Amino acid sequence: MGFGYNPRLISMGERLDILDFFAWMKRLQTVSVQQWTIWDASGYSIVNKTPKRKIEALNGQLTGERVLEILVLEQESPKRTEIKLNCDLRSQYLQRLIEVSGINGRYIDSRKVFRENQKYAALLDIALEYVEQLRVDNLELLQRIIPPSDNPARELYLPLEIAEALYLKEEYGVAGKYGPTSEQFFDACILGLQEQLGIPYAVLWSPVGPRKAGYLDDENVLWTKSPDRFISGLLQKDQLYFQFVQSYLQPFQQERETSQECLLRLRDLLKLPEVG
Repeated sequence: MGFGYNPRLISMGERLDILDFFAWMKRLQTVSVQQWTIWDASGYSIVNKTPKRKIEALNGQLTGERVLEILVLEQESPKRTEIKLNCDLRSQYLQRLIEVSGINGRYIDSRKVFRENQKYAALLDIALEYVEQLRVDNLELLQRIIPPSDNPARELYLPLEIAEALYLKEEYGVAGKYGPTSEQFFDACILGLQEQLGIPYAVLWSPVGPRKAGYLDDENVLWTKSPDRFISGLLQKDQLYFQFVQSYLQPFQQERETSQECLLRLRDLLKLPEVG
């Protein structure tokens, strides 16, 4: 499963709703999945900050190597320090979530792969070519994924996601992807290319709760820095949200432990030392 970017990790900590995905992984591990691969895609957030002039300077000659070079330079820019700090925190939180949840998981940081693995760059070439093919074969699907923008850099999200699926399959034998139903159109593209290449591949979805996906930012949600009183008040005020929280806490609840006691225990286990 790939996890995107959240800009408030410095100020608020990690969203506790991210446990929803780890709860599903824990359940599925007892049935069919032997090992989970946690792909930290928070580094992709730099796409939104990449100036369009840098992409336009390529004059349409996009290659995996040149795209990654641009993104890495942007990630390392002093102007992007806050993004880097949030990505560093997401890295720590995901590794702690693997430990706290008890899933059999390995962690991979996309930023490290961007810098060190030429195979990913070569697979990004394939993904870029496939997206160009979709402009002719299935423009309607592309339009569902890529919002209108005057910055061509934003069109890089899809090929980056397609390349990650190819890379994880080739490098680690990862034969499927899990995520919320909100990723279905991205997944349709991934499945389309895998089928075209003759690669067996599967996609699993879990339902989206009453808030945005737990790895993203949202309002009126629970964080590792949320105080006890805020947690209690929010859960009492919003019963639909409380039911969602209860559902993802079930695999982690200890004997005779209430939902709120379980939530506070997990919050404390997931907390990281303060930055700065």
